[in-house]
Amino acid sequence: MSAAAIDELVGWALIDERIREDLLGARRAEVLARYDLTEEERQWLLQVRAKDLTDFAAAAARWIEHQSARDHIPYPYLYLA
Repeated sequence: MSAAAIDELVGWALIDERIREDLLGARRAEVLARYDLTEEERQWLLQVRAKDLTDFAAAAARWIEHQSARDHIPYPYLYLA
């Protein structure tokens, strides 16, 4: 998972108005291509509907949380043989 890349993307969008405008506008795919995202993450982030960076960041945080929960093995010792 590229949680660090998503965090970096949102961080840059916070401080760079042009990145923020491109991320929320028609140039989102170009912005996402600059970051080390999986194809699944890239496709998901392309589908996010956000009116502002707060909405986009919230969606990205939900994605990271969902992925972390999906990848988490609750009782790893049960898989040791």
